[in-house]
Amino acid sequence: MKRVEAFFQFGKLESVVEAVENAGVGGLTVFYARGRGPAEREKIHTTRGTKLEEQFYNLIDCIVTIVEDDQVEKVIDAIKKNANSTSKGIITISDVNKIIKI
Repeated sequence: MKRVEAFFQFGKLESVVEAVENAGVGGLTVFYARGRGPAEREKIHTTRGTKLEEQFYNLIDCIVTIVEDDQVEKVIDAIKKNANSTSKGIITISDVNKIIKI
């Protein structure tokens, strides 16, 4: 089994969740976060241009799900097609050795 985590552009959550569910995923966790990539940050003028601040974090949407090995590619394709993040998002895949229900 694999854990699939996707971090993508804020506002794309509903379409990504729907696509992942249509790909056969039964459950997932959704959360909102703030983050930043390695790109140079946008400068923001405040108080009538007298102060220049750097934007530190952007809002992002995140989903986490655990799927069988044969579902991974289908889930990745669903996320990629619906996140439309223009390479600003990431998907991570990791092995799951054991699941314990509580």
